[in-house]
Amino acid sequence: MARRVVITGMGFVSPCGCSLEEFWGALIEGRSGIQRLEWADPGVFNCQVGGLVPPAQYAELVDPRLVRTTSQASQLGLAAVTLAMRSANLDAHAWSDPGRVALLLGTAIGGLRTTEQQFAILFERGARRVNPFLANGSLPFATAAELASLANARGFQLTITTGCTASTQAIALGQQLIANGEADVVVAGGAEAPLALTVFASMGRTMELARDSSDPARASRPFDRAHSGMVLSEGACVVILEPREQALARGARIYAEVLGGASSCDARGLFHTDPTGETGGHTIRALLQRCGLEPRHVHWLCAHANASPAFDSKETRVAKAAFGEWAARLPISSIKAVLGHPFGASGAFQTVAACLAFHHQQIPPTHFLEQPADDCDLDYVPHTPRAATLEHVLLSSYGYGGANSYLLLRHPDA
Repeated sequence: MARRVVITGMGFVSPCGCSLEEFWGALIEGRSGIQRLEWADPGVFNCQVGGLVPPAQYAELVDPRLVRTTSQASQLGLAAVTLAMRSANLDAHAWSDPGRVALLLGTAIGGLRTTEQQFAILFERGARRVNPFLANGSLPFATAAELASLANARGFQLTITTGCTASTQAIALGQQLIANGEADVVVAGGAEAPLALTVFASMGRTMELARDSSDPARASRPFDRAHSGMVLSEGACVVILEPREQALARGARIYAEVLGGASSCDARGLFHTDPTGETGGHTIRALLQRCGLEPRHVHWLCAHANASPAFDSKETRVAKAAFGEWAARLPISSIKAVLGHPFGASGAFQTVAACLAFHHQQIPPTHFLEQPADDCDLDYVPHTPRAATLEHVLLSSYGYGGANSYLLLRHPDA
């Protein structure tokens, strides 16, 4: 019989803080973590805003000896794992069997920013001044390797590089490992440091980043008629998964139960999506059916919606295809109006938001939503948080290449 899987720890560093209280306050009150980037010259870059994580927020959480050999993404991830382990009241050196501890990490670009910085040193100061640890330290798998060492996780390890769906898939896979008895603890999440010159240059030219930087705090406008593109953010977020019986036996706090996840692909190339939303809709319906639920049992859709017109529209199409008549009554909102879009770490941050929503029985609103876009005509919970009886929450994640990923959570006392 499959084991029930629960979340017992959460750790993160983000533009909206690194504590549960700070993060929830930002989501509820609309305290944006987006700011103007000093290096983003308006004459060069179409987008000049992003979500920064101040180094002071995580410096004390990272072993100083690792700073030279790791990328910024890895350092953010190390801080998140440290906080998650504390949250779960777990000691990495006290595992009864470290081989039963797995680590799954999602990232879209890994240490690209670090690579970019070292290229500048190569051309400006010569090969002898390049960091000798660059080749290994900046690659996507390097972050998971460092995090596994910190967590003493000697079981299954995987780096998932599917883009913006990566951490959602990491948590979903972690649920499967525990449910099937292949692991007793899973450390799962994502880490990103996407504020790189090449990313801003290329995505700015394709008009995928927010083009209105006049008011940084309101630059990310999910579902709004004025949405002009996504706002990228740094950050890392990790959750601890355990079997429910194990968590109860050790008296751990349970934040939510993970019922399962599902993924699919629109299969229309890198930049096109299913115009009907039926591919994602079918995936959601299959997930609900597998978990013994109907559309009406979902009480909030914590949306991927990243203020990109294409992805906001897709979110709406898929919701209609998945939920039918229930879509018009289903509260849908996006936390990215204040958080920004941390690429592959997005789903993990949405998971934390869902856990906090269960605790407070409140739905975070979509801030800065003044007038919905013409093709966004559902209930996006604008401006004001909404009290609700939340038993089941669905998370959505979408990415380039037509990637669709979903995670279904249940209230810990349900």
